Amino acid sequence: MSESLRPVYLAGTGHYLPAEILTNARMFEMPSVRAAFDVDKARGALRGMEPEEIAALDEVEVFDRWAMQLTGIAERRVLPDTPDASTEAMHVLAGNAAIEHSGIDRGAIDLLLAASLTAREDVPNAACTIAAGLDRPDLPGYVMNSACSGFLHALASAHAFIASGAADTVLVTVGDALTRITNWHDPKVSVLFGDGAGAAILTARPSSGRLLAAPVLAGEYSPDHLNITGLGWGDPMGPEHRLSMAGGANVLRHAIRTMQDVADRALDRASLDWDDIDFVVPHQANERITRGLEKSLQLSKGRVLHRIRELGNLSASTVPIVLDELLRGQHGELEAPTRIVLTAVGGGYASGAAVLEWAPASA
Repeated sequence: MSESLRPVYLAGTGHYLPAEILTNARMFEMPSVRAAFDVDKARGALRGMEPEEIAALDEVEVFDRWAMQLTGIAERRVLPDTPDASTEAMHVLAGNAAIEHSGIDRGAIDLLLAASLTAREDVPNAACTIAAGLDRPDLPGYVMNSACSGFLHALASAHAFIASGAADTVLVTVGDALTRITNWHDPKVSVLFGDGAGAAILTARPSSGRLLAAPVLAGEYSPDHLNITGLGWGDPMGPEHRLSMAGGANVLRHAIRTMQDVADRALDRASLDWDDIDFVVPHQANERITRGLEKSLQLSKGRVLHRIRELGNLSASTVPIVLDELLRGQHGELEAPTRIVLTAVGGGYASGAAVLEWAPASA
């Protein structure tokens, strides 16, 4: 990399989660989910229990145990159905939290990069709507969609703007209201997704954190395993406008391999290896993926962060939300410096990874 490029610092992070919690038991009360769920088949697939215990479970308990076994998810957050609730509004709340955490005046932000696949409006550009919500209606920006790896793609873009001198301070916001596009007639899909948003401030000025190298991005065309058709194409009321998934164990193995591969490449770019890393924040689509990644990397427990049980799959916002929790001490006191790997793979497939270092102000 050219020595003329500027270093890129991480000044702060933030996130927002809706207050409403949808547990597996509450989800089973939904008529569409209950009607589509084969209780007897699910009961027969349960493992790790004595036959007598399985037989004694009621239908709700079967659904909860099945969902936990399949995904590791017990609950997820849901955006309320109110006029002021939107994906863009969640971005604003996460962005405000990141601005406050950074200590940087919002007037100093040069650019807004947003990642989402569920913006309420296609026009205006959601970045314009978010900027207006942040009291910066003059702030330029744009939206990108690389599904669950959106935060890494936005970080890579922000890094390029700052390192090249095209911008000094960039706000990245990511988030989705996935429950608005979930297929509630397919229990295997409906148990996966939740709503939330995350954000980060990157800057050319020395700050508590810094990216140790430009993020690594990768792509692989594969529309079969995760798909949703855009509005204006096909039947406006058809199922193609709801998230659909297929692939099973093959997708799980592919996700593990891909996240490890891009993370390895990011470490090479930063001239580090896994022994230098304190924490790994992976995208969390299924607990079997994050546990599989932990096993594949042969990392001690606690270094790979697992939050899917309480949050579900939050698409691009999973990584910044868990990163924000980590930097704010919610996963234990941090040493200085703390080195962190971020890695994600999303539908399509689009993947990415980054390595950063964080030195708490109190250290």
